[in-house]
Amino acid sequence: MLESLQNVLGRIQDIKNKFYISSYSSQADDFKEIQADNFKEVLNKSIYKNNGFQNTEFDNIIKEKAYKYQIDPKLVKAIIKVESNFNPKAVSPKGAMGLMQLINNTAKEMAVKDTFDPQENIEGGVKYLKYLLKEFNQNIPLTLAAYNAGPKRVKEAQEIPNIKETQDYVRKVLNLYRNAES
Repeated sequence: MLESLQNVLGRIQDIKNKFYISSYSSQADDFKEIQADNFKEVLNKSIYKNNGFQNTEFDNIIKEKAYKYQIDPKLVKAIIKVESNFNPKAVSPKGAMGLMQLINNTAKEMAVKDTFDPQENIEGGVKYLKYLLKEFNQNIPLTLAAYNAGPKRVKEAQEIPNIKETQDYVRKVLNLYRNAES
């Protein structure tokens, strides 16, 4: 009986390690934070880790283009996750296309000929992101709002526009970006 109980306790510890030790350093203070997590939080972190965000077939392209334009690849990946869920053939109701959901005008401005080609789409999207970061003084929330609603709307509002879709978009991308593992 005691051996079975020890096996169960050992398995519980294995599960705890799998779900949250990898998200934190091994310092004592961090371990206290882990202990304070409830099951729902742990499950949400696990779902995030396993939702396709960590490993995709586009990781090398994302890293290459992000480094080329000096942008954090985790930010690019978070945008792609929210924009297209890593579907290179995605088309929005408004006509945005590919992984980074480029509209025709933006694709042309960024010299993208085939918006469904992952290399070109990510290159164009990251190049556009770099432009927006410069326009909005490296302010990531405003840059994301401009990526979604257009720079003109953000400049007019001088903040994230009062557009529910844009506010939700910024929140989702920032959540993914902030919770992304290195």
